Amino acid sequence: MNKEELEKELKKYPSQMNSHERLKAYLSGQRVDHLPYNIMSLDVVYGYNLGYSIKEFSNIDRQIEVTDKLANEYKIFGISQGLNLRTMAYALGSTGIFPENGIDRVDKYFLDEKLDVNLLQMPDPYKNKILAEKLANARKLREKFPDHPIRTFLAGPISTAAALRPLSKLLRDLRKNPEEVKKLLEFCLEANMKWAEVFYKEFGPGKIMIADPVACDDILSPKQAKEFSYPYLKALTSGLRKLNGIKPDLHICGHTKRQWEDLKDFDIEFFSVDNCHDLEECKIAIEDKLGLMGNLPPVDIMKNGTIDDVIDAVKACIKKGADAKNGYILATGCGTPAETPKENVDAFVYAVRKYSKDARINEIPKALYQ
Repeated sequence: MNKEELEKELKKYPSQMNSHERLKAYLSGQRVDHLPYNIMSLDVVYGYNLGYSIKEFSNIDRQIEVTDKLANEYKIFGISQGLNLRTMAYALGSTGIFPENGIDRVDKYFLDEKLDVNLLQMPDPYKNKILAEKLANARKLREKFPDHPIRTFLAGPISTAAALRPLSKLLRDLRKNPEEVKKLLEFCLEANMKWAEVFYKEFGPGKIMIADPVACDDILSPKQAKEFSYPYLKALTSGLRKLNGIKPDLHICGHTKRQWEDLKDFDIEFFSVDNCHDLEECKIAIEDKLGLMGNLPPVDIMKNGTIDDVIDAVKACIKKGADAKNGYILATGCGTPAETPKENVDAFVYAVRKYSKDARINEIPKALYQ
């Protein structure tokens, strides 16, 4: 299928609900127009296709423009203002490099020379320059889109710690200075909860997504995960549920198979699985307790694939994930690169609308085989 054909086909399958209405109805057991979906980092992708660099997209006026366009074109309703994997560390004193078109990275770790939690000061989101700007942006979004649900993002405790202390040193500290690492993780947990508490105070209850790539099997051994990740991540998920009355969602980049059974005991609603895993295998492992999210390849398919590649990958995800007992959100397996062509975004949306039409929780849509 070429771009012109896709444009015509997409018009044949308009969404009948906005994304917020759809997810709410779907999780209550109602039949909906099609499966809920989440193209991770779609706002950045859309902005890039409008001609805005990744750095430019940090401007709140750009974010407002893109939010409005996404609502009009795809009926995606929702505003978000959160902390990426390094934001809290920047607020605490690490410094970063922010390329015009690239992912930011830490260039100076605040705890590079010495692992000493006493050097850190707990940030006040109202007074800390970085966090206060995020709050101001969230207020502008809420003022502009009062009917949209609002959400925020957090990094997991050990991923936050890895933006304060170089990962190689932090991993060495797990063996040589474990008690100080635990103090650091407690600090990171408290700092993230303070952000969530202020966000709740300002905007009320809302969905929270936690990203925790350092917690993956590729970095932590099973013993390390249970000692240095689980207690603090579990405390974060439980704290957020208690605060919001809503379970957060969790995404861990990379391999996580060794943790699937354990994650079922966490206070999370959906687990977002990386595309390095088989979606059906993860579904079978977690579906008795958790909802499933994932896991179309964001680079190989969304960025570098053809329109037909995207359509085929969406259909494969529907076949493997749509009958998950606690629900399925068709999503990319991680953040979608900004350089993803818009026609591939349209192909994703088209395939979801067509091949998961009349979706219902715990069912494979009949449309998949029509």
